[in-house]
Amino acid sequence: MDVLKYLIWTMRPQWSLALLATACLCGVDAQIPGIWRCPDYAPQQNFEMNKFAGRWYEVERTFALSEAGSRCASTNYTVVDDGRIVVANEQVNRVTNVKRVLEGEVKYATRAGEAKLTVTYPNVLNLIPYETTYSVLGTDYDSYAVVWSCFNAGIANMQNVWIMTRERVPAANVLQSAYGVLDRLKIAHNYFVKTIQDDCDIVPQYTSTAAPSTAAPSTYSSAAQTQASTTA
Repeated sequence: MDVLKYLIWTMRPQWSLALLATACLCGVDAQIPGIWRCPDYAPQQNFEMNKFAGRWYEVERTFALSEAGSRCASTNYTVVDDGRIVVANEQVNRVTNVKRVLEGEVKYATRAGEAKLTVTYPNVLNLIPYETTYSVLGTDYDSYAVVWSCFNAGIANMQNVWIMTRERVPAANVLQSAYGVLDRLKIAHNYFVKTIQDDCDIVPQYTSTAAPSTAAPSTYSSAAQTQASTTA
């Protein structure tokens, strides 16, 4: 998620700043157009970040220009000792085969226990911060999560949706559970883009300095996270 920043990193500074400004003002990375303001989808209630923490693999998503030419996308949430929540978004460039990691800090956008989250990336290109807000519409913590964001633009809105799973290649019943969340909210998913998760043993890597590098191990310790540490 939030891979617009990865695209920004690969561009000349003056182009990058222009793209970032456009994204902030116009929601350029959101790809489902809608009429009027954003739908009032309720985020998951009684949300437990300690259970949500750990690695999630991006399996399907709405089309996003910023993710074109990418693969092996994943997100890792960590609750550190002082109670802060840090996130690392990873993505591999299909041309250069280089993995980039963008780190930020997560806070509840409304109140604890409601899965509407704001992520701040303090340092994009060592110049400016970037902030985005999204909701977890549904998750069972152990296998799937459906993440959604929306941006109001006048009389229209633009939306993004991601299906995340604990396994890089999830079982069919896991996907069906995620689809069930979308179907309940009448969010069409028949045109979603499948994220490539093949050959993800990548070594070259670029890491931002947006989040502390002294994060404690994630509280999620299932076999899915063990697999992530050896394959991501």
